[in-house]
Amino acid sequence: MSPDNGTSPQRRALAMSVHLGTASGALWALLSLEAIFVENYRLAFFWMFVAMVVDSVDGPLARWVDVKRHAPQIDGARLDDVIDYINYTFVPVVLLIHAGWLPDPAPLWAGVPLVASALAFSNTGAKDTEEGFFLGFPSYWNVFAFYVVVAAPDGSEWYVLLLTVALSALSVMPIRFVYPNRFNRLRWFFIGGGMVWIALILFIALLYPDAPRLLVLASLVYPALYVVLSLWLDRQTVP
Repeated sequence: MSPDNGTSPQRRALAMSVHLGTASGALWALLSLEAIFVENYRLAFFWMFVAMVVDSVDGPLARWVDVKRHAPQIDGARLDDVIDYINYTFVPVVLLIHAGWLPDPAPLWAGVPLVASALAFSNTGAKDTEEGFFLGFPSYWNVFAFYVVVAAPDGSEWYVLLLTVALSALSVMPIRFVYPNRFNRLRWFFIGGGMVWIALILFIALLYPDAPRLLVLASLVYPALYVVLSLWLDRQTVP
């Protein structure tokens, strides 16, 4: 055992395995893009889902293993931000372009969320881990793209663009949204409800493109309550 920080080869290996798990998000992103380019959106949803599950567990695992102590040479927070930007912003925006949900010139319009999200991820105050909030819209572009592709009616590209611009603006505004893994109040809703919601959207993805509209609408209950509760809780915690 090393005398300087109380680590050991086994603990270092375990800590590095958590970092590798986080880094695997790059593979899920690549597989998502490959599926998008061949218009297999159901498979793309699956790989995007895998990336989201990995992201939901790597943070708690990193804290449990104490990667900062046992694998300090890797900046886990920076690695997580890089992977999250790819999976939560870049891949979903490519999906919106490829599926034809942004009007021409689509690449130019796509630059709006790409730039806004890059600024949001680079903001040093983007995550208030003590109170459990994200600053601004937390770049859930994967969720946005999923619902657009699954549920948006034909001919609504300009409405999708308006929502895209609005969410991009929210990304850099001083409005806070709950960080589910770090927020202590209402954990039964944010964690438990989130697990039910994830299972529901996976089922919808498996049924795509024939998912019942009523089921899709029912799945929107959790995201809607998440937004409403986030805004309310933000007001409650502001001094």
